Amino acid sequence: MPYRRLPTTDKARLRAMEAALNIAEDRDSGKLAFSKNTLVDLKNVKLNFENHLKHYEFDLKIESERSADYKATFDKARLYVSHFIQVLFMNIERGELKEEALAFYGLQDTDGKIPSLNSEQEILEWGKKMIEGEQKRMQHGGSPIYNPSIALVKVNVENFNEAAVFQHTLKRNTLRSYEKMQQVRKETNDFISKLWTEIEENVGDVPPKMKRQRAQEYGVVYVFRRNERKKIRVEGMQVDLMFEFN
Repeated sequence: MPYRRLPTTDKARLRAMEAALNIAEDRDSGKLAFSKNTLVDLKNVKLNFENHLKHYEFDLKIESERSADYKATFDKARLYVSHFIQVLFMNIERGELKEEALAFYGLQDTDGKIPSLNSEQEILEWGKKMIEGEQKRMQHGGSPIYNPSIALVKVNVENFNEAAVFQHTLKRNTLRSYEKMQQVRKETNDFISKLWTEIEENVGDVPPKMKRQRAQEYGVVYVFRRNERKKIRVEGMQVDLMFEFN
């Protein structure tokens, strides 16, 4: 025997509820296969589902749109920190600064190599070290480094930090919406399951095939197991019209 298949996508959940509501609009309440109370619950569940889905999709959209800004500030901050370190190394190579100056920046053990700047944390940490190191070196009588200046490094690192904080906030919002949406999806499927059971119990005392056909008008979805489909094809029988659910 075919079995019911609950929705697995948000579009399918909405379609299942809309199918039942469309039947309710076309028939008198006394002729419906579900009660007036269930109809009220159906409208409320659908509205609640739609509202949470819109909220989740909005949060997801905003996070996606702002990710480009975050990436741009990431790349720029990385570039300025990297260039400042390169210029610092070149100043030492030319003899304009003593190698001991590297200690101000925490670069004394890097063997003249630029440290990894591939992550958000690394850029912020090394950006902070460069800013504080340049200030300490100048407090000891050193001349400022230019191209880029530490002021430009600081501006870009701070801009990136602000973008990172904002992006993390957006991610948290999206995660909260997703987790809530997962809960609403389960609650909605539970309701649809109860709704379909009520429909099946009230479509009339008719043969199973006819009962399925009547229930399908309300949006109930049935699928045949693989061996059942093969048997039907072998026997030359027509498979019931399936409610496409993707």
